[in-house]
Amino acid sequence: MMKKYYLILTCFALCACGSGNTKQQASATDKNVTEENSNEQVSSPKEQVWYDGEIPIIFDAYKDYPITDIKLSELADAEYIALESTDESVLRLIGTCQGNEYLLTDDYIYLEDRQEEIFIFTREGKFVRKINRRGGGPEEYAWIGSFAADPKHNEIFVQDPFSASDRKGKSGKTYVYDMEGNYKRHFKNYASEIVILSDSLLLNHFQYNPGGPRYSVVRKSDGSEVKKLPIRFPTKLPHDSEGRLGYGKLITSPQGAFMSHLGNDTVFEIKRDDLSVRPRIIDKSDYPTTFAQAHPTLETSRYLIFYILCSHNYKPHVDQHFYIYDKKERQIYQMKDYNDNAYWVLMDDYPHVTNWEKTQNTNIAVRTRSIYAVLEGEGKHGDKAINNLANSLSEDDNPILQVMIFHDVESVKR
Repeated sequence: MMKKYYLILTCFALCACGSGNTKQQASATDKNVTEENSNEQVSSPKEQVWYDGEIPIIFDAYKDYPITDIKLSELADAEYIALESTDESVLRLIGTCQGNEYLLTDDYIYLEDRQEEIFIFTREGKFVRKINRRGGGPEEYAWIGSFAADPKHNEIFVQDPFSASDRKGKSGKTYVYDMEGNYKRHFKNYASEIVILSDSLLLNHFQYNPGGPRYSVVRKSDGSEVKKLPIRFPTKLPHDSEGRLGYGKLITSPQGAFMSHLGNDTVFEIKRDDLSVRPRIIDKSDYPTTFAQAHPTLETSRYLIFYILCSHNYKPHVDQHFYIYDKKERQIYQMKDYNDNAYWVLMDDYPHVTNWEKTQNTNIAVRTRSIYAVLEGEGKHGDKAINNLANSLSEDDNPILQVMIFHDVESVKR
């Protein structure tokens, strides 16, 4: 049975979600919502027209969509970065189940490790410093549920859903440090995940708030609320067999941020210029479980890439495929599946972006490649650049960061 969503809006319309006075309300509440996004993102190498993305995508996983074998090399340019290995910069576990783990600017790479530390490297991979303020003091976080880097204002935001002294979730906070790790301020914030929405605003996602608003916009300066987003889920949300709540994710988009959750059959997007909310993907699939849902990964001016997300433990089985929506043609394509020796295929030209880490950039995906794995392939997998780089390093060194900078192409290869 298809999951239902609850959206409390006046005069809701699929093609133009939001009430007519949304922009006026947003402007009256915060003067800076129209400022440029503070992330110093790497721009796309090919700037092209922005195709119509206002019309929601109606998706049905059981429909027979055309198959495309489009390759990563047709969508993006590759960059390989060897992350310097020193006594202070050895990475143990990159990425978490939640939050934004990377930001790449023209000058630096910011990444989170083990939900404890934030590492900063130059774009050439040279180690700069790490920030670790984990502890029980008034200026310290218990763990990193999510982080957001703001190089323009020399600030890093660490979202700690719980304080070190209260693990029951009653005292979540956002801690703000400068790029050297010095404490600047903190404010109460019970969100489980944050993203930088604009020059002055953060977007919050609340994972545990049954029946109430799941998203809000707050000021970066002090956490004061600007707007509760009128997206509600059923009071009883789906859990897996271990009691974990279905995934909730914030994904940075070119015009704002996607909001996707297994408790909802619609993927919404908030626009940073006026804080209006609109549906982007409406999943009409009749899944045999509540733990499956269409989930976006990355958007360019022409394409929106998404896949079927399933929670950790779910029954019965749901086939997970990957899709690309061509906004110019208004056509959904299913990406070709690679079932044979998939581990090595991932080293080559695999386009399924969910196997990559999302970033706080709107046009970049990254994945790490251990030196051991690359060398084990004996040059048979991956392009010459990554193999040459691996051969110059030791197996004990930090992994190679493979960066894909997505651009737009004129046609999808069918």
